[in-house]
Amino acid sequence: MKIKTLFLSLPVLLVSFYGTAQVKKDSIGTSAAVSKNSVIVTFETRPLFKRKGQFFCSWGYNRAFFSNSDIHLTGTGYDFSISNVTARDEHGGHDFLTYIKPTMFTIPQFNWRIGYYLNDKTFITIGHDHMKYNMDKQVTLLTGKIKTGVNDGTYNNAEVLVGENVESAVYLPASVGALPTGFVSEFEHCDGLNDFTGEIGRIEQLWCSKNCKHAFSALGAVGLGMIIPDSDTDILGQPPKHDMQTGKKAYHLAGYSCSASIGLQFDFFKHFFIQGKIKAGYMNLPDINTTVNGGKASQHFNFIEPYFQVGYTHSIGRQGRNIAQ
Repeated sequence: MKIKTLFLSLPVLLVSFYGTAQVKKDSIGTSAAVSKNSVIVTFETRPLFKRKGQFFCSWGYNRAFFSNSDIHLTGTGYDFSISNVTARDEHGGHDFLTYIKPTMFTIPQFNWRIGYYLNDKTFITIGHDHMKYNMDKQVTLLTGKIKTGVNDGTYNNAEVLVGENVESAVYLPASVGALPTGFVSEFEHCDGLNDFTGEIGRIEQLWCSKNCKHAFSALGAVGLGMIIPDSDTDILGQPPKHDMQTGKKAYHLAGYSCSASIGLQFDFFKHFFIQGKIKAGYMNLPDINTTVNGGKASQHFNFIEPYFQVGYTHSIGRQGRNIAQ
């Protein structure tokens, strides 16, 4: 399924999810007893997993899939765009030790969130989705002006090769060796396409154990975020803002995001849970730092992000403990 279809369908699923929300004590069956004078109707209600007044935190890992995008680049001696650029995440190459070692567990693409249940079914959260964006090696169309270096000239939908310094590649034609290079040799949000978001959501109980210690639920949320990437680029051979060799970072508020997510959660022993979700969203990055001499880039794209988390829930304060009992 194309990313655009997934992006459009997720909010519809979320709206449907809200529209079929349960009342606080759902009826799961009815029975009627008939006497001479009246009809007595009894209702059987399911146990409710209490959440109101509780805080929670979670940690997990993600994959990310991005729609194609146009990238506009400006700087000293150039102003041009490349079109329909493809990119992928960076999820592989990590062994098990990477995920458990204190000095390494933030290397993969991770997620963390902290939140609070306003009532048994409504929650708010803040958190950070650490994705990675790597432009593929590919043929693209370039339009604009370059007044510096060997690529000096004016271009109008000229075929060029970009991403020649990266390992990942899309299908390349046999004539790729004859295409001009050196325009955008590398473009990646390497130390994170970092999405810091606030969300509001709802959780709907599907099952709860008789002792109310375990539960299975569906949940959904909508959110807004700020994008603070660390971008590593090679634009016309000019020195990048990010310098991997010296450890220099280029974190910068580059834009914003909006998203919707839906998923499933299993709570066990009252305080622990595991969660699987899929998030669809839109990112607009009008102010990406690229080179040390003030180079900038802009782009916008849709994304799909499936992720898995483990978490812990706990009440803070006497009132919260009473509510949770």
